[in-house]
Amino acid sequence: MCKQATFRIFVSAVSGELASHRHEVARVLRRKELEVRDQEHFRQGGETLVEQLRDYIRDCDAVILLIGDRCGYLAGDKHAAVLGSVPTFDEYRKATGQPHASYTQWEFFLAKHYGKKTYTFLTANGFAPDNPNDESPELHDCQKAYRAWIKTTGESRNQLTTPEKLVEDVLVLPFPDLSRPQPVSLPYPSIGTLFKGRDEFLKRLRKSLLQTPDGRATAITGKAVHGLGGVGKTRLAVEYAWRHRDDYSALLLVTADSPENLRRNLAALVEVAVLDLREKKAREEEVKVAAALRWLHEHPGWLLILDNVDTEESAAEVERLLPRLQRGHVLITGRLARWSGSIEPLELDVLSTEDAVRFLLERTQHRRRKQPTDAADARELARELDGLALALEQAGAYIAQKRITLVDYLIQWRAHKPDVQEWHDERLMKYPRSLAVTWETTMKQFGPGEIALLRLLAWFAPDPLPMFVFDGDKAHSIWGQALTLASQEFADQADPGVELRDALGTLADFSMVRWDADAETVTVHRVVQEILRTRLPEAHRNDWLSLSLRILEQACPAEPVDVRTWPRWNPLQTHVASAAAHGDEASLAEPTALLMNQLGVLLSAKALHKEAEPLMRRALTIDEQSHGPDHPDVTIDLNNLAQLLKATNRLKEAEPLMRRALAIDEQSYGPDHPKVAIHLNNLAALLKATNRLEEAEPLMRRALAIDEQSYGSDHPKVAIRLNNLAQLLQDTNRLEEAEPLMRRALAIDEQSYGPDHPRVATRLNNLALLLKATNRLEEAEPLMRRALTIDEQSYGPDHPDVAIDLNNLARLLQDTNRLEEAEPLMRRNVVIFRDFGRATGHEHPHMQTALENYHLLLGSLELSEAEIATRLREIME
Repeated sequence: MCKQATFRIFVSAVSGELASHRHEVARVLRRKELEVRDQEHFRQGGETLVEQLRDYIRDCDAVILLIGDRCGYLAGDKHAAVLGSVPTFDEYRKATGQPHASYTQWEFFLAKHYGKKTYTFLTANGFAPDNPNDESPELHDCQKAYRAWIKTTGESRNQLTTPEKLVEDVLVLPFPDLSRPQPVSLPYPSIGTLFKGRDEFLKRLRKSLLQTPDGRATAITGKAVHGLGGVGKTRLAVEYAWRHRDDYSALLLVTADSPENLRRNLAALVEVAVLDLREKKAREEEVKVAAALRWLHEHPGWLLILDNVDTEESAAEVERLLPRLQRGHVLITGRLARWSGSIEPLELDVLSTEDAVRFLLERTQHRRRKQPTDAADARELARELDGLALALEQAGAYIAQKRITLVDYLIQWRAHKPDVQEWHDERLMKYPRSLAVTWETTMKQFGPGEIALLRLLAWFAPDPLPMFVFDGDKAHSIWGQALTLASQEFADQADPGVELRDALGTLADFSMVRWDADAETVTVHRVVQEILRTRLPEAHRNDWLSLSLRILEQACPAEPVDVRTWPRWNPLQTHVASAAAHGDEASLAEPTALLMNQLGVLLSAKALHKEAEPLMRRALTIDEQSHGPDHPDVTIDLNNLAQLLKATNRLKEAEPLMRRALAIDEQSYGPDHPKVAIHLNNLAALLKATNRLEEAEPLMRRALAIDEQSYGSDHPKVAIRLNNLAQLLQDTNRLEEAEPLMRRALAIDEQSYGPDHPRVATRLNNLALLLKATNRLEEAEPLMRRALTIDEQSYGPDHPDVAIDLNNLARLLQDTNRLEEAEPLMRRNVVIFRDFGRATGHEHPHMQTALENYHLLLGSLELSEAEIATRLREIME
């Protein structure tokens, strides 16, 4: 057992007031074979007293300051001057106005100046001085100012009352005991540099263990480090112990995953390998437990880790035991987040991606098969395991033991291979249990409600899931079905009345999920989800997936193209993508295709066409395979995909899809059905975009007639038909006929959606262009500016619809000779379309027009050809 050769402590006190207290402190510390000095040990020879104090304090390990009402002798200016500048004294003098300090006060200033560990005790009610205070008023005022200043610095760590209480407090300070070997029962050694990303948490833990809520030195501090299984709680506790080994009289770890194991492992501390007590030969467990607790009471200053406190029963036993553990630091690890007020819970999160990458590369440095892509592969694997310490250690050990590449492991993990998820070699990993078994142990704590909720959440993204997905009658019905399905495994515990939030609370208490009550979201770690999915009963795997898909289906708004639904849609996006991908993999057509299609429409409305297209194409394929190529559900997929193709200027690809959708719905519903009107309208818009106006007009008029007959004259769908027909009339120079249609469409949408909806912006823009065409520029401009404001607020500043607004307004400004005002708008218009093309891989239909318009504007500014070329080149870089 290693121990320090020497540990120096300086005890500061005014002898006339505190000599007896100082003597008791020195006595108990010297029993630990520590070197203890005070001012009485120094006599002036060639050096002044302050110089001797300076030299010792500079080289010592810790300073204990006993501060009463007496000041002691003031150090003369000449003596103090030899110390040079001491910033702490300068701060004190500035704050208090006191020009001098006593030798005892200088001991504090020097301790702080040299960065020594300081333990400050101020006398309080109940303190009896060795002698009455007969100091002069000047010294009395000096000490009063000093005490007040000490309190403002936060240095007061404990109250000094009786010698007995002082001794008790000093005994639990983190000083080594050099009089005997240090008992250690840690399960494994430090992993040194492999311990990544926890420095800040270790500092927080250290501070927490050293302080009670009122800032005093603590004799017992129950701290519970909690987090989901595998996050690295035990490893962190062990690393903390090794890092602070010299601060404790003993480093002890007791597994406490059940009341029985807590008592059994406490009893085991008396064995030769740890405390080596005479009770080691006793047969009765109670005798050994009592002996271990007695040793802890008689040998203060220890660290006791109570590990894996994962059940309510073991937590209750720990809390019952805590009052008997009052002379050291107790550190609890486990998944439970809820404790009584005597225990401070500290949540341990997963490692950052950067720390996880560094760990994987260092852990496998000498034994993996190296590849040129190792850095990128480590990052991909770190993201997949999402910073879960046990999963990372298991991956590192597996890769090293099998001599495989990082990407080999990633492939096997993604293939859900149980031999990868359950592989475990304790000698290599220094972890007692495999990843899968870790979860299985916790799952045994739960009833049908918790199991049902975990299995529902297993299919979503590892992102915050809004709790509103569980609201409403449909969601409640699905929750009831989930409970029934889970209860089949708990025949003697079935309870169809379990509330979802009760189950969620239990899971949060066990750190299996993170429940943000303020944001009303729940998050599950991706590795937890992976293990849950892998270990689902195969017979019911698709049943659970179907329930999760249906929960999402009922939560998703029906009109993803409507910007008013986006605040609800946005937090659902990643979850719909995840669940739909699982549904597709499991060949669950419904509601997988519907969710894929809706998500595709949402992404397309946000101009994220590259992300939307594969979803739309896959939804079309699923519905064609499930219902046949001529089913009405297929027309929805065809129409949405065609609209995306049109938006990305692939008109030739879009037209046959539109015509096929029209034919299917005419055959299914008849020629005068509202669904037919949708396809007539969309096909007409495409014909108009390809300048086939004579073909487009009768389709538009037919669509308008169908919708007026079906919905009435003031319906939003009628507004769409009116707007499209009006634009066609404008293109054929029938402006007087077009204007009343546009104004009617604007009025309908303002009434239906309110004045600040993007559809209103579209109507405003179109009407403004018509007014501009009839030279009513003053009427047109405020409509264009209003449309721009609405679209920026609805879509953000970089949406293609905003670019169209910018172009229209810039051209109007150009027509009124406000060229300098128009130029930044036109430039911004080009940049938006440029970035759109880079993001989607498809040039926006308006890109070339935007460049041409900008070129013309620059020419109107009377720039030289070289200047124009430079600006165009810069904007396209």
